This record gives sequence, C-alpha cells and structure tokens, in this order.
Amino acid sequence: MTGDERIGSLVDGRFRLEERIDAGGLATVWRATDRERGTAVALKCENDGPHDRAQVRAHFRGELRWFRRFDGGPVPGSLVRFVDGAVGGDTGYVATELIRGGSLGDLVAREAEPNRPLPDPLERVRELGGPVCRALAFLHRNGVAHLDLKPSNVLVRRSGRPAVIDLNAAVATETDPDICFERDPFKPPELTLTDARDAPIGPRCDVYALGAVLAFLLTGTASAGTAASIGAWEPVDPQSGDADCPSALAGAIRRATAPDHRDRFDDADELYDALVPVLEVPNRSARLVHEPSGRTVRVRPGDTLGRWAADRRVPTVVLPDDERFCCPEHAVLEHDGSDWRLRDRSLNGTYVRGDGDWEYVLSRDGCERRRDADAPLPRPDPLASIRLSDGDRIAPVSPEYGCRLVFRTGD
Repeated sequence: MTGDERIGSLVDGRFRLEERIDAGGLATVWRATDRERGTAVALKCENDGPHDRAQVRAHFRGELRWFRRFDGGPVPGSLVRFVDGAVGGDTGYVATELIRGGSLGDLVAREAEPNRPLPDPLERVRELGGPVCRALAFLHRNGVAHLDLKPSNVLVRRSGRPAVIDLNAAVATETDPDICFERDPFKPPELTLTDARDAPIGPRCDVYALGAVLAFLLTGTASAGTAASIGAWEPVDPQSGDADCPSALAGAIRRATAPDHRDRFDDADELYDALVPVLEVPNRSARLVHEPSGRTVRVRPGDTLGRWAADRRVPTVVLPDDERFCCPEHAVLEHDGSDWRLRDRSLNGTYVRGDGDWEYVLSRDGCERRRDADAPLPRPDPLASIRLSDGDRIAPVSPEYGCRLVFRTGD
C-alpha cells in the first residue's frame, strides 16, 4: 500500500492516518488522530520494504522501552510527550505529541533567510539550548544516554519551547554497547570510525552533541570531523568565526566537544551547571523523586509543575495526569533566599507532608472559585504557598490521586 493509499486507514484500531509528515528508509511519520482522546498525534510507523524488518523492529522496541520507562512519572517539558506504541504482528509504531513548529535546524535556516531580523544568538541558547540540556540531564540522571542528539531531533513547539525526540538509538548508561554511526557534526569520535572506538559509550557522547548543538545555535553552521585519528580532531570553537559568544560559553562548548571523552563534562547536568551564568538561571537546584519508581527530575527556582495540554504552554516538569485534574501550570517552585517554597497555582490544590499530617495548599484563585461554586475545601483557609524541607512529600490534587513526589535538596 502506498503512502497516499494509507491515508484514512487505522493503526492498531486507534490512530487514523491523516497526512504524511516525513519519511525515511525505515519509518514514516504521520499526522494522525487519536480516536480515544480526539487529539492529533505524530505517529511513527515502520515502513514496508526490503530492509531487515527484525532490525527495524529492534529500533522500535528500544524506543518504546525508554518511553515506557518514563511513562507514569514526572518528565521535563523539553522531552517529547509519549502517547502510546506497540510492536508486533503487522504493526510497529510510536505515537507522541504532534509538534508543528519544525526542527531546530528548520528554525535556524528560517532565521537566516534574507530580509529577516537577525535573532540574538545568546537568547537562542537560553531559550532552546538550556531546555535541551535539561532533557538530556534527565535521561542521564535516570540511566539513559540518547546518542543521536542533533538539530533534526529537536522539535520546536509553537510556544517556542523545544522538545527532544527520537530515542531509538538510546542505551542504558550501565552498558557499553558496540555502536557506530555515520559521521555528522554532532557525533563524537568514539561513535564513528576513528581510533577512539574503544572509548566508553554513554553520557559523555551526549555532552559532545550538546556542545555542538549549542555552537550551531550560536553560529548557524556545523561541520563534521573527517579524520580517522582523534589526534587530528579539534574542539568546536564558536569564537573562531564572528559569533557573539561570551568566553564562559565558548569555554564550556570547547570542553564539551573535546575529542578525548575524558576531557569533557561527565554528563549533561555538569554541562548545565557550567552554563548557569550564561543561561541566567538561579545557581541553586533540588530534586523531585517519583516515589513509586525512583525516577528523578532536577528542578530550580521558577520551575513550574503541571500536566501536558496541547493548547497550553508546556510546564518545566510534566506530571502524569490522564484524568486531567492537575492544571497545566499546577504549582511553581520558589526560593526566597533561605527556604524553598511550593506555591500552588491550581484549582484543585496540592498536598505537602513533612513530619506530620498532610497540609493543603491552594491558590487564591482556586480558593475563590471553589467557594463561588460551593465546593468543599479540605481546610477553611488554605495556604497559597508552603515551605519545603528535604524529604517532604508532594501530592498534586490529592495524596490518593496517584502522583507522589519526594522533595530533595541535595544533588
């Protein structure tokens, strides 16, 4: 069946194919309608053809493995939202949120068109590079290396926020797989045919890619290393051209893209810490640990927590919420100079528990709306914000709702 003939057909009895978005040798990406939820999704389906179907399905199974590992827990908003997927019988597919803004590469190309106002490269790094780095830091902190980060694998939502996609090459960080890619400007020497092939495969490979992506955001250009020996490779230097690049950022990029993996940052968290002065984010962090799974998200003052919604700005940390009782911006984390605080911004409230009973926290707007609707309040005059201490438990909506987080102040 050709691509056009597939339009209107159903995948797994749930997803109706509407429009072909992109196609490669192994898979085609469709705009599809999720009939269960009535929403548009991006549906990546395996292609029919002469390729090794077992190998293609191994890629799909690998991607699903990682998406399912993180499904049901908090994830950074800069990681694409997973919807569903399956491999078996006549079907192999992965469904994710539909992002219509194009890729990072598309964005940089559009901004380079004649007669368009030149963007501020540093602002691009802050708005796009910082969140991408946080997505990779989440993967690393939870035992996964992406291995294929590049501008085409970062999509930009219409809100301007980026989303890292495509986990089919990802590996567990505790393994040392034998993987080799074709060369591109975002692959370190150890992932290509060089004399560095014996170097370990893991987060430092992603650090190289992140450094190259940051340089691409600054300069709009990228070139791949061609030498077979890392002795002939050079770090990426954004100051070698005419890019406006502070020395702190240039130094971080050079270290991230060092040919020898031992000279790079250990992981994306360490790279992000080095970028804090450039990104103009608070130099303070904590962690939210998902109680059932132990998965961890690093957070900073100003980060928002909430559910994913197609028509709303994606929060910094996306909470699992199929029943949609969380708000898209349910709460925000603050630091007043001495204490961490959680400020509720929702209609249904947040529960926080330290050593004693659960405390109910509800925004002023939520409190007024519930009173206007004669809806009961768990306490007559709820707090709008509450101090957080190490080990406190956080439960959006209700302690029984299903998403419990533990607040941790140490890294």
